[in-house]
Amino acid sequence: MIHRRSLILGSLAMPAIANAQPTGPLRVVCPWAPGGTTDAYLRGVAPLLGARLGRDVVVENRGGASGSVALGWLKNQRPDGSVISLVTDAAFRVAIVQNVPYDALQDFDFLGGMANTVSGWAVRRDSPITSLGDLVERARANPEGITYAAGGTPDNPPLGMRLLEHRSGVSFLFVPFAGGSQMVTAVLGGTVDVVFDSMGTLAGPVEGDALRLLALAAEERASRWPDKPTARELGFDAVHPLHTGFIAPRGLPVAVKQQFDQALQSVAADPAHGVLLQRLALVPWARDAAGYEEAIRTMFRELPVQLRELGLPTRL
Repeated sequence: MIHRRSLILGSLAMPAIANAQPTGPLRVVCPWAPGGTTDAYLRGVAPLLGARLGRDVVVENRGGASGSVALGWLKNQRPDGSVISLVTDAAFRVAIVQNVPYDALQDFDFLGGMANTVSGWAVRRDSPITSLGDLVERARANPEGITYAAGGTPDNPPLGMRLLEHRSGVSFLFVPFAGGSQMVTAVLGGTVDVVFDSMGTLAGPVEGDALRLLALAAEERASRWPDKPTARELGFDAVHPLHTGFIAPRGLPVAVKQQFDQALQSVAADPAHGVLLQRLALVPWARDAAGYEEAIRTMFRELPVQLRELGLPTRL
């Protein structure tokens, strides 16, 4: 389903990059439903990017199937600089484990990396589940009896959850959702026992005391929640980074691709971007076009090996 909530953001009082081509509105696709971290991040970045390009920006939501719906659509658009997409690693990972209507490494031009997502496990505030260790022990006593909400598909479950299962020897029942707001609604309504998603999605409900944060799937504790442990601290080596960047249909004119590259690097260095990352509990991950493409190609070399170790399907 397409949720088109147009966010028209014109040129602000910031210098636009010279010789902007093309000059019409820029459509930027969000491969997720409205309300989640990716959507909020894109809507925060849009005015910063529009100012540098000297163009209006229109944000479109095309959620579904871990981002593959949006990318399948994007690859068929004209590579003229009129449409690009925000994307997370999830849309590339799904291409490693199942058939998708695009070739992640051949159908797109990589424009730049911007941020890294920190994910966590949370339960409703009145849940009897008291900690990540307690969650694991309940799953051990009742295999697939504990349900969790997360993004992904049955063939492409979130890596952080699969790592937790594999390294603790338990199994949960995965209930996939298209967007973060739906996941939070499900756990608050008691439809599922736990939610595993980005802290950008979970921050509001956690800080509003509607959800209780159990642990983070991160290398280290977050400065925003210094009292919350990482899964690794608790004995579960489940680290789940998700990189966020921008792509376009393959075949952009060289000058247009360079312009996007420069504009995105400028946005990443803007203090306003740092404030946005902090608000959404994201981590800086600035990469130019070449660096972003190399990171994704490295993932395509290394992730299939890890998936096979976890007993997960891989096409590569």
